Amino acid sequence: MKLTEVSIKNSVGTALITIMLVVLGGYALVGIPVSFWPEFVAPTLIVIAPYPGVGPEEIEERIAKPLEEELSTIDGLDELETTCSDGLCKIAARFDWGMDFDETKIKVQEQTNKARSRFPRQALEPKVLQVQDFIPPGIELAFTSEKRSLGEVRDFIENKIKNRFLRLSEVATTQIKGGYESHIAVKVLPEKLYAYGLTLGQIAGRIAAENKDVSAGKIETDFKNRFVRIQGRYRDVEQLGEMTIAIVNGAAIRLKDVARVTFEPKEKLSVTHLNGKEIVGLAIREKNGGNTVAMCNQVKDELERVRKILPADIQVRIIRDQSLFIVSAIRTVVQNAFIGSLLAAVIILLFFGSLRNTLIIALSIPISIITTFILVSALGLSINTISLGGLALGVGMIVDSSIVVIENIFRHMQQNKKDRLNTIIEATQEVGLAISSSTLTSIVVFLPLAFLVGLAAVLLGELALTVVFALSISVVVALTVVPALSHKLMVVHEKATGIRKIFSFWQKWFEKITAGYKPVLRFCLRHRLLILFGALLIFAASIVLIVPQLDMELLPSINEGEFNVDLELPAGTRLDITRQTAEQVEEYLLKQKEIEQTYTTIGQSPIIGETKSNMASVIVRVKKVYVAEIKNIMERVRNYCNTLPAVQTVVKQVTSTAGMKTEPVNVRLGGSDLQVLEEIGQRAVKAISAIPGVVNLKSTIQQGLPEYQFKIDRIKADQLGIDYNDIITGLRQSLLGSAVSRFSAYGEEYDITLKVADTHLRTINDLLALPVRSRRGFTVPLSTVAHAELGQAPAQIKRYDQVRVVEIKADVQGRSRRAVLDEVHQKMDQLHLPSDYFITYGGMSRGIRDSFTSLANALMIAIFLVYVVMGTQFNSFIHPFTIAFSIPLAIIGVLGGLWLFGSAISTNAFLGSIMLVGIVVNNGILLIDFIRQLRRRGLEKEEAIVEGAATRLRPVVITSLTTIFGMLPIAFGFGEGGEALRPLGAVVVGGLATSTFLTLFIVPVVYSLMDRLTRSH
Repeated sequence: MKLTEVSIKNSVGTALITIMLVVLGGYALVGIPVSFWPEFVAPTLIVIAPYPGVGPEEIEERIAKPLEEELSTIDGLDELETTCSDGLCKIAARFDWGMDFDETKIKVQEQTNKARSRFPRQALEPKVLQVQDFIPPGIELAFTSEKRSLGEVRDFIENKIKNRFLRLSEVATTQIKGGYESHIAVKVLPEKLYAYGLTLGQIAGRIAAENKDVSAGKIETDFKNRFVRIQGRYRDVEQLGEMTIAIVNGAAIRLKDVARVTFEPKEKLSVTHLNGKEIVGLAIREKNGGNTVAMCNQVKDELERVRKILPADIQVRIIRDQSLFIVSAIRTVVQNAFIGSLLAAVIILLFFGSLRNTLIIALSIPISIITTFILVSALGLSINTISLGGLALGVGMIVDSSIVVIENIFRHMQQNKKDRLNTIIEATQEVGLAISSSTLTSIVVFLPLAFLVGLAAVLLGELALTVVFALSISVVVALTVVPALSHKLMVVHEKATGIRKIFSFWQKWFEKITAGYKPVLRFCLRHRLLILFGALLIFAASIVLIVPQLDMELLPSINEGEFNVDLELPAGTRLDITRQTAEQVEEYLLKQKEIEQTYTTIGQSPIIGETKSNMASVIVRVKKVYVAEIKNIMERVRNYCNTLPAVQTVVKQVTSTAGMKTEPVNVRLGGSDLQVLEEIGQRAVKAISAIPGVVNLKSTIQQGLPEYQFKIDRIKADQLGIDYNDIITGLRQSLLGSAVSRFSAYGEEYDITLKVADTHLRTINDLLALPVRSRRGFTVPLSTVAHAELGQAPAQIKRYDQVRVVEIKADVQGRSRRAVLDEVHQKMDQLHLPSDYFITYGGMSRGIRDSFTSLANALMIAIFLVYVVMGTQFNSFIHPFTIAFSIPLAIIGVLGGLWLFGSAISTNAFLGSIMLVGIVVNNGILLIDFIRQLRRRGLEKEEAIVEGAATRLRPVVITSLTTIFGMLPIAFGFGEGGEALRPLGAVVVGGLATSTFLTLFIVPVVYSLMDRLTRSH
């Protein structure tokens, strides 16, 4: 190879180019964004449509159905999941992976706007949000003060602090939690309205008309134009109370005559606690697909500047910072890769017994990896646990080519047949084609990943590219840098001296192994069918014995040292009652020695802008020394929460998977009649809850909400000249209130909120006594044209693809997810549904099915591509099948590795299997290539097989051991976030270990059988 010859003869140029690439790689590394998972945009958009004060059934009919009809026309839509609750419609529109996110969001907004034209006038403007708005924020701050009220602290954050963080380039949104907002409350007394013949609508219109500044034009004076402005806005509460709202019998009726006007806090909709004490929180989220670490660093830098302007009595602290875990997890992968590199270097040192020769190979690792970062940066990829895990795996693979080259150079130089330069060139040329082909097989297995769909494509794309870059560079390094360094540094000792003497025992031991390998191989060649039958038996036994013991999951569970305790009380529960329950749970948690911090949000669901008085969520942080025991701690907390009366509890780990993981059990029962659905759902809940291993069971079946149903006598209303819409508006404004104008005070803007005083709305009779105004100018009590009946409404309506459903979700603990899911399916098959009712499965079971099907197809394509490469290299249709026998041999170790390291079959395990296809055939390629060379030199078939296999035994063992030991730290999953890559490491370590051992015997046996077919062909 001319490239090798040039690199040796121009060693200075080779050194300078290598140094330049390493420097550029280091420079590129500094600017690459860092995240836990690869950056991606989840193909889901959430439409939030508020309609305050309206029950789920009316929300379904007047909001959900118009939205669903419009959204269902968008191309690429996969499913619609709708939740209709008190005053809110939420629709999750899930699209195919790989969608153009920005274009799809525009289409969703357009269709939402179309549906908006069909909404009732009182419905609020719908919002289109993305999944990132619903996951835990990257960083959260807590503000407290010993002097100021929480309302004042909140106002300070709103007006002085929030926008400072919003201006940061990496920040997308901020959300203030807790505290309270102030407003001007105009609390109307119904009896005064009736006495003066007024309605809320009249007062609202009067305030809106009077409380405003108006420009009246301009006037020319003193040769200047001066604008004329009428200042009509009220400047203090007393002045607002003096406002004239009507003239009755010649007397001015002022606002204070019919209402109490006060500056006070708004009704609390949510409460935030830190370690049981009330605070005001500020949640800060990164941009869609953004860099969490960079965002958190920006926020922390800005926070230091904010501290300088904070009043002395306001304290702020960081209570959650996801970047700490991400950086720690990245550091873990780097450390594991470094440990793997050291272990690989020790293996090399054992076989070569020379620090100088080991250094030649070891240098190829940092050169290849650091140079890879140039391409990673150029393509805009990120550094994350998955891509770095690929490089950590590549540590063993990267040195494979260098090991084969230097081992062959070492062997040729021991023979000392020619001068040093030509010996190195000849030795490199001898294996150049083999290592290029074997590396190509490792690379082509990643091509099918380009055709993946679903979550697998998102997760594995960057890893595939990163490993391909590193392997491609490693071949170039092996054919240029390694020969050049060997020419300058390699030593060949005839005698065992220095460090070589220390490792001479290993050399002698391996020589004995090589000598013993030959007769064993001869035995195998003479009993070929027996050996093949034995291998087949081992393969079948591994399938039968191990597969049933393995679990299945979409993604590995990551222990971040935090878990959630989600509490849901019966629908309609008041905030103060929910708060008491949450405080009871907080008190229990803070008494546990393992708990470091609790962060509680009461009355606010994860949806931005949605409040639910019956919900609370506690994020619990475990002390570092107890993180490994988190599952036991969670089980203890779950058992305690299960003792709380009338509380649905979900206790689960906080995860960084950003919406990628779902509950293992997700059952949807569909049909038209809600009562029938709930009856079937109750039977399903009972059946699923009885399955061992099911925890955190939660269903959408809820006790109905009591409601007063008003019946309007339309004929009588028409006779009296009372408009139907005026009745609706009056009732809504009386109960819900409305912001009718804005008020400037204390340098800030506040709402003027108009509603009937709560003290005068205690009973249904108070409502019926509210005045309703006729178009003829008189007022009558509401009871004149309406009466109320007590009824019941559903607390929530769930819909899936425009059909009503009951949804049941649960987690699995202490048992195989696959076993539990199989049992769930069996139980559901026994429900015997009426016609037109159906069962579908979502969540993890659907995700596993879609991703695993895609990955299995990729695995088959990878095997075919490897066959194409080998067939091209050997110019044979038959010999690639010889080497392909390494693949089923690897499956034995794949299953054994997953079982041994306690990992489940997952997306990462499938990736490891795909990568393994490219790795395990390399040993076979080395064997068959050299055996064929010896045949061409005139050796008989059996002698060529034995001598060729024995000669290649050393490089095969070295390359396999370096890859295995390089991956061991990852297979054990050491450190924070190590669980993410454990399945990948377990698959490679187990698969390569068994395939290497069996390949040394099975591939030669199969070759001897196949050779006859080749000859006849």
